[in-house]
Amino acid sequence: MMIPRISARFRKRDGIPYAIEYLSGRQYRCRHCNSVFVREKDLESHIRRVLRSEQQGARRVCQKAPELSTNTEVRVIYTYDIMDKMKRPWLKLKSGEQYDGV
Repeated sequence: MMIPRISARFRKRDGIPYAIEYLSGRQYRCRHCNSVFVREKDLESHIRRVLRSEQQGARRVCQKAPELSTNTEVRVIYTYDIMDKMKRPWLKLKSGEQYDGV
């Protein structure tokens, strides 16, 4: 299980702070009700509950479920990229760029 997270590397360029972000992890979405789950096991038990509670027949995709090529909101954990801190002495920074000191 890998909770979706964003690893961030903090920098400043010309005195303006910014972050380089890398998104990793996985999540599962029930398109029937648009619920999001971190573990596949949780999705499977949710599907079993939906099957028990719903009447037999066609099950539709929730109108709120994301469509292809559209923006959606995702819950993630925002973490400090420790590998970046360990590489500090060896990384080359661009002109006008410095570590943010976070």
